[in-house]
Amino acid sequence: MVTASKLSAWFLWLGLYSFLGWAYEVALWRIDPGIWINRGFLFGPLCPIYGTGAMIALLLLYRRVSSIPLLFLAGVVMATGVEYITSFVLEQLFGLRWWDYSYLRFQINGRISLLGALVFGVLTVLLIRVMHPRVEALTHRLTDKTKVRAASILALLIAIDCCMTVAHLLANA
Repeated sequence: MVTASKLSAWFLWLGLYSFLGWAYEVALWRIDPGIWINRGFLFGPLCPIYGTGAMIALLLLYRRVSSIPLLFLAGVVMATGVEYITSFVLEQLFGLRWWDYSYLRFQINGRISLLGALVFGVLTVLLIRVMHPRVEALTHRLTDKTKVRAASILALLIAIDCCMTVAHLLANA
């Protein structure tokens, strides 16, 4: 049975992994051009594509797949699938491309690349084998009331950010 506490824990994990994805993207782009660029779709410090990819990996792989090579391959397939679909949907909805890998040698329609796929494979292994067991343990230390309150606040902040972001995008379309 799905309880409010379990649902809240999953939502908090979605927020955490979305934030970590945003931090990864900002750090990656900071290194290359040497300037700060908000790489997220939203105004705030979240990249929901990373959170979504992490949730899919957790739902399908966590405590189910122990083989590191299989985790890696599954991460490659799942994450690039999420990345391709997200790129396509965002472009259809807003007429914009948030990323374009056309400059890379091994890419498909500029939406996904071999390099990105390999990175996502490694990140999936790290998520499943290293990071999430610790995150889950920390989450279980929180009271049910604390998880529900924190998830509610996070949901409100994300909803506000989504409304502001979409309003901005539509106003500038």
